[in-house]
Amino acid sequence: MREPSARLINRRHALRALAGGLSIGSLTRLSHAVALAAGQPGGWYGAVPRTQPSFPQGAIIRTILADLTPGSLNAGSVQFHEHVGGLFTPPRPLGPNEIPPGVAAPATEAEYVDLMVRELQMSRADGVNCLVDAAAAGRRDDRTLQNLRAISQRSEMHIIVAGGYYQDLALTTRYPPAIVKIDEDALVQEFVRDARGQRWGAFGEIASSQPMQADERKVVRAIGKAHVQTNLPILTHTPHEGCSSCALGQLDLLESVGVDPRRVAIGHLATIKPDQEPLGQTAKALGKRGAFLGFDTVGHQMGRSMIPEAHKVRHVLDVLNAGLEDHLLLSADSTPEPQFKTNWGQGYSSVVTQFVPKLRYAGVSDAMLHKILVDNPRRFLAFVPRS
Repeated sequence: MREPSARLINRRHALRALAGGLSIGSLTRLSHAVALAAGQPGGWYGAVPRTQPSFPQGAIIRTILADLTPGSLNAGSVQFHEHVGGLFTPPRPLGPNEIPPGVAAPATEAEYVDLMVRELQMSRADGVNCLVDAAAAGRRDDRTLQNLRAISQRSEMHIIVAGGYYQDLALTTRYPPAIVKIDEDALVQEFVRDARGQRWGAFGEIASSQPMQADERKVVRAIGKAHVQTNLPILTHTPHEGCSSCALGQLDLLESVGVDPRRVAIGHLATIKPDQEPLGQTAKALGKRGAFLGFDTVGHQMGRSMIPEAHKVRHVLDVLNAGLEDHLLLSADSTPEPQFKTNWGQGYSSVVTQFVPKLRYAGVSDAMLHKILVDNPRRFLAFVPRS
């Protein structure tokens, strides 16, 4: 972080400025330090866990801008599964059942980038330090990567690019036709080339349907083989309707091609509904095998997994009570425009502003929250590159 240029502008001055009619956008332009001074992250931010995370010698965390030592990425939460995007889509007429994008709906690419910069600056003020931009719309083009670099640089939010191909038959997203036809080994080499050429810091989100399709098995195997060549961590998507067998099947398939479960985060475990299995059954089974447990739909509403947050809190507590605190990861996964801070929502900090306070109320200590929010995702994302 650069040296604050307005060190004397503290929280009191910031509040006076806001009270005097200065917009948040104007305030953040004065100095990035102002936004940090005005933010009030919870006690987890500065808490010190009883044990410090350890990383393999030579390990890095690869962001879109730089390779960082894992120990340097310790100033806030690291959210392992988000969607920053970087691709501007011009406004289009809305269907009768679609939610309007909100008062802040960028009309040009420049407005879009400015909006994303402000969103991430405000989330930094809440204590968010790093976001993994998971791929869910196919291969990124150069323009998208250029926008992501600009958004990261201007907002000072660390962004990690995760890549791969995504398909869930319950959604509209499908593999490109070429992926259905391509040979598995050729697909492995494509993943390896893109990972190195586009500075991926992870593979993901690697999805499967319910049940898993033959083409999806091929992609999962190819990702596992590309991991063996690169050592990049892998994060997955399981159907939002809740699918225990999908979660276990993904890990089985990755292990079958030589992937260490400790390098995998199985996603959307919080979407397993209360009536589908005994509380925490799948999460505990995966954690005991060594995998990271992705509770990556917390802090906001999602249409296909409208599970009360109270149940998700109980789910987290069950995992912690099973002694699996080293495996737990939190993220939101989706932040559509109506949920942006500029509109009516909590933006990219919904995990720390909405869900974490519920965990604190339930008795989870700040030291434990620091481990879950800061230490665990760094251990998951840290890797020793393989040439």
